[in-house]
Amino acid sequence: MNIVFDFLSMDQWLAVLHIGLGLWWIKSVLHKPYPHFLKGQMADWTIVLAENHPFPFLAMPIAVMVHKSRSWFPCLLVFGELSAGIGLTFGLFTPIALVVAILLNLNYLDLAGVRPRDITVNKTYQCEQGQNWNMIVPQFVLLALGAWGTWSLDSVFGLFL
Repeated sequence: MNIVFDFLSMDQWLAVLHIGLGLWWIKSVLHKPYPHFLKGQMADWTIVLAENHPFPFLAMPIAVMVHKSRSWFPCLLVFGELSAGIGLTFGLFTPIALVVAILLNLNYLDLAGVRPRDITVNKTYQCEQGQNWNMIVPQFVLLALGAWGTWSLDSVFGLFL
């Protein structure tokens, strides 16, 4: 077992990383303005982003899906973020939580992380790029290294070993 910085092993540092990412996803769930978010704000913003996307063929499938399911799609989004957060924080079904988190970040990057044709729609698109890339990269690293064997419920239950 290699000790890094004379403190924790590499596996323990990876556990700290997946716990931290999980807490970030939970924070994402907790900061949403739910009365507005669930009643259409999220769906409306997603559709406007898609309509102003520089490459409509990438965004329109998402817009169509959100438009057809605008009553329950925001709930699905919150459930996905919460599932990723709980899975990563507690190390429960960690590989599945990582895949869900990566897909969420890729979708956010696809819509909100590109410069819209009408810049007033999303002036902070570059902030979205930074946040999502800063989550995608470590999530891929954790998935590639199989980082769920330490400080996780997966290791307690013998899952994914």
